[in-house]
Amino acid sequence: MSYSGYGGNPYRDEEAGYGGRDSNPYEGTASGYGGANPYGGEAALSPPPPLQHEESNYSQGSHYSAPSAVPTNANSAPLSQQDFIKRVEGARNRINQLTSNISEIAAIHQRLLSSTDERSSAQLEDAITRTQILNTGIKDEIKFLERDASREPTNKVKKTQVKSVKQVFENQLREYHSEESTYSQRYREAIARQYRIINPDASEQEVNEAANADWGNGGVFQQALQSNRSGQASSVLGAVRARHNDIQRIEKTMRELNQLFEQLAEEVTYQEQAVVSTETAAIQVNEDTTQVNKELDKGIVHAKRARRLKWWVFWIVVLIICIIALALGLYFGLK
Repeated sequence: MSYSGYGGNPYRDEEAGYGGRDSNPYEGTASGYGGANPYGGEAALSPPPPLQHEESNYSQGSHYSAPSAVPTNANSAPLSQQDFIKRVEGARNRINQLTSNISEIAAIHQRLLSSTDERSSAQLEDAITRTQILNTGIKDEIKFLERDASREPTNKVKKTQVKSVKQVFENQLREYHSEESTYSQRYREAIARQYRIINPDASEQEVNEAANADWGNGGVFQQALQSNRSGQASSVLGAVRARHNDIQRIEKTMRELNQLFEQLAEEVTYQEQAVVSTETAAIQVNEDTTQVNKELDKGIVHAKRARRLKWWVFWIVVLIICIIALALGLYFGLK
């Protein structure tokens, strides 16, 4: 799935690449939590709480650094199948919103490749933050649905539905990760081209080093600026520094997506371990029950044998007494 075309020269002027658009076509798009709540009217089905919106800073912790609280409905019955399907549909709607957000982010990246400006950077920051919050909400909802489905192991409909929506979500996250990786590389290529403008005699190694340098470091920036004092050099290096900031933002997003994948995998592992533990316990109980039944059967057999033995001993004693009495009778009678 691709969110933007790369045909022709991707770095031509903004007018050529975007038809002179100066407004964000996605400004009117509702975010995952800004739109109507797909679970409205179902008081008993509380959706996961959204994360707090925070200022962007690439050194700050991730929105995904800690799992959000998810209703466990441990003290209530599992969701009815109808309510469960409604929540699955709500999650699918959020994933559709995620698709729109990724398209919006890709469009802003493309615009920033053509021309850096503070307005587009602010729009990108806002779109990324909304997408982070949306991703967390979808993840928490899927975990909730997985837990609910696990409470009814025989309900195949629930298992199938939650597995399907989780797979769609993971595929969408992979697309997002791939898109960000592509634009990270394109930003580096742009830095390399711009570096050649102010250093046309630079070697390939110098250009590669420039493309991967920490342009957020004031020392690196000043050193490059000193090598070329022209006004064009100052302008180009300013654009290079802006693109470096965009690369940092992308790398932060990719780290967060990797962390989100890990959290989804942890949930799957936890559920599988719970099922395995339950099955193991059930097998052990069954084996213990079988063993107890065998011991009981042996006890019954031994008890029956003991009763028979008692009767045999009793009749043998009676027979011996009779024989002794008969012998004594004959002995004294013959006298």
